[in-house]
Amino acid sequence: MIDYSHSLNDRQLEVVKDIDHPILVLAGAGSGKTRCIIYRAAYLIREQAVQPWKLLIVTFTNKAARELQDRLEALLNIPMRSLWVGTFHSICLRILRYESAHLPFNANFSIYAEDEQKSVLKKIYKEHGYDVQKFPINKVLGRIGRYKNRLMLPEDISAEETRHNPFLSGFLQIYLYYQQALLMNQAMDFDDILLFTAKLMQSNDAIRSKYQDIFQYIMIDEYQDTNKAQFEIIHQIAQKHQRVCVVGDDDQAIYSFRGASLRNILEFERDYGEVRAIRLEQNYRSTTAILELANRVIKQNKQRHPKELFSNLGIGIKPVLHVYPDANAEAENIALNISRQAKLGKKLRQIAILYRTNAQSRLFENALMQRKIPYSIVGSLNFYQRKEIKDLLAYLNSLGNASDNENLLRIINEPPRGIGHTTVNRLLSFAMKTRISLFSVVQNAAAVQELNAAAIKRVGQFCAIMEEWRQMAQTFPVAELVKDIVEQLGLVSLYRKSSDPKDIARAENLIEFVASVNEFTERFLAENERAPLLEDFLPYIALQTDLDKVSEEIDSVRLMTLHNAKGLEFETVYIAGLENELLPHRMSMDTTEEIEEERRLFYVGITRAKRELILSLAESRRLYDTFSFSSPSMFLENLDDVLDTPGHIAAKPQSSYRKSKTIIRESMKHFKIGQRVWHKEYRDGIVLSVNGVGTDAVVTVSFKNGKLIKIIGSFLQTEPI
Repeated sequence: MIDYSHSLNDRQLEVVKDIDHPILVLAGAGSGKTRCIIYRAAYLIREQAVQPWKLLIVTFTNKAARELQDRLEALLNIPMRSLWVGTFHSICLRILRYESAHLPFNANFSIYAEDEQKSVLKKIYKEHGYDVQKFPINKVLGRIGRYKNRLMLPEDISAEETRHNPFLSGFLQIYLYYQQALLMNQAMDFDDILLFTAKLMQSNDAIRSKYQDIFQYIMIDEYQDTNKAQFEIIHQIAQKHQRVCVVGDDDQAIYSFRGASLRNILEFERDYGEVRAIRLEQNYRSTTAILELANRVIKQNKQRHPKELFSNLGIGIKPVLHVYPDANAEAENIALNISRQAKLGKKLRQIAILYRTNAQSRLFENALMQRKIPYSIVGSLNFYQRKEIKDLLAYLNSLGNASDNENLLRIINEPPRGIGHTTVNRLLSFAMKTRISLFSVVQNAAAVQELNAAAIKRVGQFCAIMEEWRQMAQTFPVAELVKDIVEQLGLVSLYRKSSDPKDIARAENLIEFVASVNEFTERFLAENERAPLLEDFLPYIALQTDLDKVSEEIDSVRLMTLHNAKGLEFETVYIAGLENELLPHRMSMDTTEEIEEERRLFYVGITRAKRELILSLAESRRLYDTFSFSSPSMFLENLDDVLDTPGHIAAKPQSSYRKSKTIIRESMKHFKIGQRVWHKEYRDGIVLSVNGVGTDAVVTVSFKNGKLIKIIGSFLQTEPI
């Protein structure tokens, strides 16, 4: 028997027991929203006799999904194998594989991450003669992602939209070629997973009705971070019964750059009828002093549902603001303070340093290393993006999808087996002429007349081992398959023979990967009562992120951007770089909406702290070969009564860093970083750096046509030409 009243406060209890209305839960930071979702699911299953497979629970990360399922199982004391719980991508991937008969893709389609996407585009550029300067790959990929988030494939973009814009006209053709290439490779990118699910729900009455009947109760976490595609998927499923409960906090909406739409949570009450809004304002994480600062900061935003966080954890330590002469002093003092805290027995893993941009981490890394303080960077190179892991995954993806040319090209001569560029190009040329997959050509290499006998033999040997593993993948557990591939390729021994520390680390990473496959196998076996095959493993591994591998065991200081801190909490939090043009960032200061999102980012950082919050800013920062003076962040205005400011300038420790003699104030410069400028040939652009003070300063400009140019300021105009 679950005592709901004892385990939940009054507002949480309302969330759990109101199952007849669309529910908008405005859950402030640290207010126990995950607890609400778990107990609501338990209430439906235990008290209302709803079958677990009738629930759909969408979380923000794979790690959160696993924790939620584990906690629900512990609460109900029964296995939750049939529960649909996961991220949008994992849920949609599951649906798409079930419903592949209604798609132009097979059930075993591959999932292309950024590296594979760029590889596809590079081939398109080479084949069709596109200039990478005119159509920068990152810019094209970003625009493709934005169109897909709006549920727009190439055929959905009107010719009128591109007619008078050469870039858009060329982009549209590239987008068309890109989608054709994905289809040929039987692959989707991450945005496709959401797009095709949404379009399937929109266009197929039978499929939509099927999932409306399956998912009788829907719960969505972090609703403020959903985009148009995610909104449409849920809306299509929930519109029939409207038994949908969304949990979110508009004050923590910080992912517009990923396509997240704040309107989804702000207009939920318009999208559904008879909505009941419930505010969770009691915070179980932070002390009152920290929450007073958080409330004061976020109240300045206009686009929000009003809420006021409070806590019963006591007043606590007042947040502190330190002002340092420069960025080095800031990093060195923070490292010194952490060293003192560690000597007093504080666990390093309970300390985090948060900052706005990845570039800021360098000074903190140097300062921590000098004091021999262990640290971990959250959101650095993803474990699954390391070369040796990507090579091994390419083998697995090629075995799972014979049409996947991109992954096959990665491993056809990795490790080296004598299949050189000339041979590969001839195989590819034959594949394009005959319109068959690259692996089909590999299987019939003798048909390629340009190949000599030695090349045919080497390709044949590669084909034979791939065929052996493909047969093995049909019946053998994935853990045995992976172990066999690693052993037959000799990858671990190959890297261990090297004297290069990087190669030794690669061997260790491969061993770690094999261990992770075994961990997946144990969990899958417990939930499904059978060992997983390759087809069970590939969907899981495709959606893993670096945040899913953050270890709680390693005792090290956590360094991360404010964006990566979302959902985490620490006893002590340092937020560094509280200066205008850093926070708010110089590229996000043009509109009220951008500034409000930057303020929400600051708010997210503040609410990560449980007991101690230390803010800091530097009066000057090094930009290239000069120092520029900075001003305190606009977000620090009118906070004197909720911040402790012990002295204007903190003492600067002895530094090995040599300060440049030239100090130029931003106010002295004719051109400013982030300023919009115009050029007769290149049209408009944004100033990235300025070396000098007058109109003849050397200015680095990023122009809208994709060019990045250093230019004398006198050639630029500050008004449209």
